[in-house]
Amino acid sequence: MHGVIAAGSAPTAEAGAAILARGGNAVDAAVAACFATSAGEPALTSLAGGGVMIHRDAATGEVTLCDFFADAPRLLPQDVPGLDFRAVDIDFGPAKQQFHIGAGAAGVPGVIPGLCTALERWGSLPLADVVAPACRFLREGVALGPFQVRATKLLEAILTDSAKGRAIYAPHGKLLGPEDVFVLPQLADALEDLAASDWRAWYRGLCDTMLAQFSPAQGGLLTAADLEGYRVEFRTPLERTYRDVRVLTNPPPGAGGSMIALMLGLLESSDFHQFSPGSVEHARHLACAMATADEARARGLGRTSFDDALARFRALVAAPILPKAPTKPGQPSTTHVSVLDAAGNACAVTFSFGEGNGQLIGDTGIMMNNLMGEADLHPGGFGTSPAGERLSTGMSPTLLLDEEGGITVLGTGGANRIRTAITQVVTFLIDRGYDAERAVAAARLHFEAGVLNAEVMDLHDRGDALATLGAESFVRFDEKNLFFGGVHLVRRAADGTLSGAGDPRRSGAFRKV
Repeated sequence: MHGVIAAGSAPTAEAGAAILARGGNAVDAAVAACFATSAGEPALTSLAGGGVMIHRDAATGEVTLCDFFADAPRLLPQDVPGLDFRAVDIDFGPAKQQFHIGAGAAGVPGVIPGLCTALERWGSLPLADVVAPACRFLREGVALGPFQVRATKLLEAILTDSAKGRAIYAPHGKLLGPEDVFVLPQLADALEDLAASDWRAWYRGLCDTMLAQFSPAQGGLLTAADLEGYRVEFRTPLERTYRDVRVLTNPPPGAGGSMIALMLGLLESSDFHQFSPGSVEHARHLACAMATADEARARGLGRTSFDDALARFRALVAAPILPKAPTKPGQPSTTHVSVLDAAGNACAVTFSFGEGNGQLIGDTGIMMNNLMGEADLHPGGFGTSPAGERLSTGMSPTLLLDEEGGITVLGTGGANRIRTAITQVVTFLIDRGYDAERAVAAARLHFEAGVLNAEVMDLHDRGDALATLGAESFVRFDEKNLFFGGVHLVRRAADGTLSGAGDPRRSGAFRKV
């Protein structure tokens, strides 16, 4: 066996699988899959966004976090007269959210520097080989399929905001549908140019194009100092133990990993593991852990002791109804890739462009991000994030290392549902002993801002039972929904058995090579 990969679409997973089959390692495959999302998941992410990778070296056991998330520009919104920053409403069906697009919504991107730097550090194949599967899909075309069509329709107002966007996503005057094939040969050209040259020199040219489009003169916030000053950061992962399993995830300045660690600690300190999934008490403990983590983030995660959080959690569990919480929903358009290779190297990558700011960069076909227009990334309000610093993301690619030598690699998109989806899947794996497919498919809930969102497809009367928890608002989802993220997971048991699952909520795919 060469390895396993789980990702957000069949083309994404197949690109990584092709690299594994050639003898590439986990990072080679993960980077190839990330580039291939441009064809397989064109509405869910972009190479002009930001991301986070976690990597485990099989030879040394060392685990490292590679942070290439977006920076906040040095200029604040109030510094730019005529800021291009526009609201767009997106309808998820049971839930609705508002996002912001335009030149002023763009943060300093990091995906291309991050992927190329990680490949230099840990990869074994040249960049030209790694981008080749993506280029093939972009030229030959990919049938979008029902989920990608749905995602494209969901973000239609953003994807078709510009003439260049309409030419790609509505080439015949109407949005791409299930019968259409998505092609983007100009991006294949750009990636081949990237791979044929020094990638840093190529990227400087792309930065010049971004500066021409998203500078203050164009209603944006980006300056030359922002783009020249961007750095990929390598960090020691955040680690905690949950029921004798090591959990390694994204450390500060990211917020998601700290919130996952806090929620797991609270649940471990309670009777949570005794309650069956789908029961009222199982849901109560989850919701109260989520509320406690949200409150801790609002106060400052570094200023909240675990003992104080535990006391608050216990008080919430004992209360007759669920509490209010001072946070708002965030972006859905994020994807994730998980890979294990035959040697035991592990790699997980989560990356996003928000929903895109509606504008493509030059003639590359790459949509610019709108990460400065995402509520969850700016909990104090737009314009309050520290200027020129790394944005605090909820992205949390995660590794689980058990005492017997087993490895689990997982992560998800879904904005503020990232932390709650990962926490629930981890508990399904560890507390319930679910296999990969069952853990990923099990019904999830998300409690935030007084609103309990819950999938109720597992039990006939679960919706009525959860309504008794007394949330200010109860939103019932009668089937799996992309609102709750897309957890893509691979595992290697202590005996070497490989398994995994792509999340059906986001048309996930799993491949064993």
